Amino acid sequence: MVRTLKEVISENSPLVAPLAYDGISARLVRDLKFQAAYIGSYAASASKYGVADIGFVGLEDIADMVRRIAPIVDVPLIVDGEGGFGNPIHVARSVQVLERAGASATHIEDHVFGKHLGTPQVIPLGQAVDKIKAAVDARKSEDFLIIGRSDALLSEGEEATIDRLLAFQEAGADVLFLARAPKPGDVLNKRLREEARVPILMTNGLGYSAKEMGEQGADIVLYPTLTNFVAESAMRQALELLAREGSTVDIVEDYDAFDAFLGAEEYKATAHRLGLLPQS
Repeated sequence: MVRTLKEVISENSPLVAPLAYDGISARLVRDLKFQAAYIGSYAASASKYGVADIGFVGLEDIADMVRRIAPIVDVPLIVDGEGGFGNPIHVARSVQVLERAGASATHIEDHVFGKHLGTPQVIPLGQAVDKIKAAVDARKSEDFLIIGRSDALLSEGEEATIDRLLAFQEAGADVLFLARAPKPGDVLNKRLREEARVPILMTNGLGYSAKEMGEQGADIVLYPTLTNFVAESAMRQALELLAREGSTVDIVEDYDAFDAFLGAEEYKATAHRLGLLPQS
């Protein structure tokens, strides 16, 4: 049985949640015993459609990834709910769909179109708060956590962003997500640390370890692009070699090891037990 996200947050300082966007990354997250995993729209856009994260991904794209990955990782899944895919009515349905799909939490954002194309712009605070309230009201279980995320830092400044996050807390958000990756020398806002009564989530920052971010005040650290980026880099190197040399003799392709990673031996044992394969 998958433990609740509340439990694993309380037992880790901070909780590290890497991206699991396909079967391979999900199995690695499980095998390496991470206590939580993340599914984001950035990875969904890249892996499913090969496009930038500028609003092409819909609710069903995210829900489909949750349905496929949740049984593999077997740990709580934090899931990108974008802006709830519409108004508060749509937010409510999005929460219900993601919860049924197997997510353990979703973050609802306050940005408008184009957050990855320039300075993120945000919706009025009242509208953002209404979305958080709708999300909280829509969930079936209180173990499903609603994460209030603000992207207001670059457009409205730090204090206004903290005001937004604290307003999300008052609206019932279980976790607060400050949408910025810290740079060397950054310190998490003192007022946020003092006034937050719920866990604080951040993405991994340049020059900081997860432990150091925990010391700053982050209770959860997402690594939302790591597995995507290293997969693209490794595949590019292999395909560049093939394109250049017309050969992959310098690349080790161990089918037996990869089959073992995918659980082939377990299926083989089951097949023998059921009489589907001759005894060797």
